[in-house]
Amino acid sequence: MNEEFFPAGSVSHDDPAVERAMATIDGLKPAEQRELLRSTYRATLAFQRTKDIDHLVHFANNLLATIRLRGIPDYAEAVRSASKDHGGSGGSLDINEVLNRLME
Repeated sequence: MNEEFFPAGSVSHDDPAVERAMATIDGLKPAEQRELLRSTYRATLAFQRTKDIDHLVHFANNLLATIRLRGIPDYAEAVRSASKDHGGSGGSLDINEVLNRLME
């Protein structure tokens, strides 16, 4: 996208934190990438419909936390491993199970 469409103070597309986030996203399965886009659109649409900025703020905070966690190799491996144990059904994982795998 052209930089002129972004307001002053925006982060550049090649900012190191953005590059790390993109590397993390590239490592996600296609279904996980799709869900990330779905969540982005849902938060944006909720804001458009309600004008409640909290939809965007909560989404942004969740996205930052997700990217940080998924950028930790042991965490990413624990999520992948737990997902395999559940047959890749796309269902939710028990957070305690993921945390226990990280502690192993």
